[in-house]
Amino acid sequence: MQRSRAFVALILLLTSLACAASLTSVTLASNAPRYLIFHVDAVSAADFDRALLEGRLPNVARAFEGGSRSEGVSTFLANTPVIYPLMHDGSAYATPGRVGFGGWDRNTARPVTEAEIFLELLAALPRRATTNLLLHGVPYLDWLAGLAMQNVPELLERYQVVEFFWFATDSFGHLSGEQGHARALERFDANLGRLLPRLDLDTLNLILYTDHGMTFTTETVDLEGLVERRVGERAVYYSYPNLYLSEAGEAPELARLLASPGGVDFAFYRASVSTVEGYLDGAFVRFESEGDRLRYVSVEDPLGYVELGYGGEPLTPEEWLDLTIDARYPGVPPSVFRYVQNPNTGDVVLGLNPPRIPLTVRANRGNHAGLVDSDVRVPILFRGPDLDVLEGRERLWLHDLYRDLPVVTARPQPSRELNEIALWWRADEGVPGVRARFSAAYRVRLAGEVSGLGWAAWSEHDLFSSYLTRWWVGVGVTQRQVELQPMARGEAQLDLGDVRVSFEARYHPGEWTFGLGVAFRVGQGVRLSWLAPGGLGASFEW
Repeated sequence: MQRSRAFVALILLLTSLACAASLTSVTLASNAPRYLIFHVDAVSAADFDRALLEGRLPNVARAFEGGSRSEGVSTFLANTPVIYPLMHDGSAYATPGRVGFGGWDRNTARPVTEAEIFLELLAALPRRATTNLLLHGVPYLDWLAGLAMQNVPELLERYQVVEFFWFATDSFGHLSGEQGHARALERFDANLGRLLPRLDLDTLNLILYTDHGMTFTTETVDLEGLVERRVGERAVYYSYPNLYLSEAGEAPELARLLASPGGVDFAFYRASVSTVEGYLDGAFVRFESEGDRLRYVSVEDPLGYVELGYGGEPLTPEEWLDLTIDARYPGVPPSVFRYVQNPNTGDVVLGLNPPRIPLTVRANRGNHAGLVDSDVRVPILFRGPDLDVLEGRERLWLHDLYRDLPVVTARPQPSRELNEIALWWRADEGVPGVRARFSAAYRVRLAGEVSGLGWAAWSEHDLFSSYLTRWWVGVGVTQRQVELQPMARGEAQLDLGDVRVSFEARYHPGEWTFGLGVAFRVGQGVRLSWLAPGGLGASFEW
């Protein structure tokens, strides 16, 4: 009798709490604009267009039928840890930030390792995208990204902006070259095709961009050895493309030496706060700033801009883009000037252009380390009722893509989690059970349940989320038989479209218990469940 009363009382309490929590809106208004953005890593505009023309991206073509396209250029250095943070602050190196695969911290006189920069990229990504970079982009594991992509419709019900990242094109291009890269791009398209029937393309704002290109070659150059031979002890630290010197005043001499025959393809340095000088393909070049405009000066014209009609006048970054978008070296003056003038760059910025790429541990079939079109020119596709701000912008610096879309950079989150009531019956308990979860804040829930084993109450926090999984951890109390005990609880959820697999672990003093369930979504907010080893249930979310 006592247990029955407690059972009824807790049901009434949990129901009241859940109803109170429901007063806080969690879903977006039906007319709130949704944005789905695909970041496809390391595909040049030329390779992307070739795949479209050859019919190898039929689902991309279908998704953006009737949409628009801009020609984009990634500012140097064409590297995701550099480019992606710039897209969200739009600074194009106007403020200090990471500028390469590594670097040298002049304030602390220590190296900035590639691992540190990689961790900073993880911090800049949406939290759900970390596994896309750490796991789903690993060669031959991109099928996990394909599974994760199928959860996008459910995420769009709760999140106004969903950014989905496809990193496999980058890893396959580096390791296996052009064919592996092409197949990874085609697998993206195939997974997009499975997703499209579940999207409302008439109301959705859809964007697809690639962050930089990829050059395929096997002509590698040992730049570390080259720097050591030509610079020697005058170098403090080198990490592509930045060379830090013990004496910054030696930069002009060493840039010329590094770019001499048999050396690098380009080497630039800060001549003054308004001037960047250096060498490209053996020719001397200068970029001079006049306010927001830049002048390009070179007798030999290695960029080939005179043939495009350039007459020596200073141009804005947008005018440089208009003039050079189809050139071998698109947008080089503003791109190089902004990069070299950043306080975190080396005293000499050096590098290679195709067909040569730096010799590395893991990227010797393809790379994106140069200034040329195959490394920096990218496609930007878009369609949707709220993307008028992009219409008519035929050419874009990639870091300006979100300039007039503040909702994208703000990444608005739901005000709270979904509330839930779950009911079940297990053969081993012989009586029904009920659980209620309610939330008043994002990533936090309070929960309680009554079952044949007793009752429990706890609070839980979303420790980790990806596009595939979500991990909850919590603490609380439980009463089993007569004794009141502390409890720790964890739950891992794996979502595969309309199917959710949940694994639960609980720890009571001296005892672990485990549970496994499979839930099938049968309607908006309604799931039917099978609970191992023998149980059935239903849950209702709102």
